[in-house]
Amino acid sequence: MESSIASGENYLSCKLPGGYGGFSSLTFTSPAASQAFLDNVPFQKGPSLGTKFTLACPYTILAHYLELGWAPEYGVEEGLVRISVGVEEREDLLEGFKVALRAAESAM
Repeated sequence: MESSIASGENYLSCKLPGGYGGFSSLTFTSPAASQAFLDNVPFQKGPSLGTKFTLACPYTILAHYLELGWAPEYGVEEGLVRISVGVEEREDLLEGFKVALRAAESAM
């Protein structure tokens, strides 16, 4: 994967208007499924999004840790995961997500 990260060819072919990459939020059927996804997704974890490589962030836990009691009242699920998609090869990304989603499904 490192060579594709360095070249940025995937990013240039897929970037959105304005020059920014893909960003998604995922929710799961249970906190256990969310945790299994994060434990098994083979990408970096961290609170800072916007790097050349894919990052996964347990958003609610990081951003609202002291407010976990009220977050659901405003539609913010405890298991919310945010993904900032980097410039890795498409097949590497898909395989990584498949592995993590299978783990999440097994945790339900």
